[in-house]
Amino acid sequence: MVFAGTIGLMLLIVALTRGGETPAARPAPTALASIAPSVSSVAPPKPSELDSVWVSQSPSPTIAIGGDATISFAFRNTGQVPWVRGTASEARLGYVGNNSQFDPRMAIDWPNPQRPAAQTEAVVAPGQPATFTFKVRGVVAGTFRIDVRPVVDGVAWLPDQGVYVEVTVR
Repeated sequence: MVFAGTIGLMLLIVALTRGGETPAARPAPTALASIAPSVSSVAPPKPSELDSVWVSQSPSPTIAIGGDATISFAFRNTGQVPWVRGTASEARLGYVGNNSQFDPRMAIDWPNPQRPAAQTEAVVAPGQPATFTFKVRGVVAGTFRIDVRPVVDGVAWLPDQGVYVEVTVR
């Protein structure tokens, strides 16, 4: 009886020193959580698994100096692996021209100077189209050609299909 009283007293002291709180229960890990990789841990695809074909694009815009235009391209994923936004298999639209064809000051919020846009969709399965949308601003008068093609950065450029848009600034 003294032993049980001592144990009870010790438990009471522990509870009081911890503020009377009990530790929060943690959910048990599920089998799915242990085998399903997170989206950010998707391994990069092999270059041979990547391919695309041009589907459509916005018409070539004419804008005023100081004005802007939104341009969209669609490419179908004809490869063997999905393009997953935010991972090593994300498809981006790569600018493949040179600065004599395009004034870099025209780029509005591009991910970087050579990448006008990343895929809009979260996942683009093989056979599905991806949309790439970006904006340009008129900074000087002239006609500016923007040559583009899809790329999975760090892995491979997808086929060059001669896709471009001309932006006329007046």
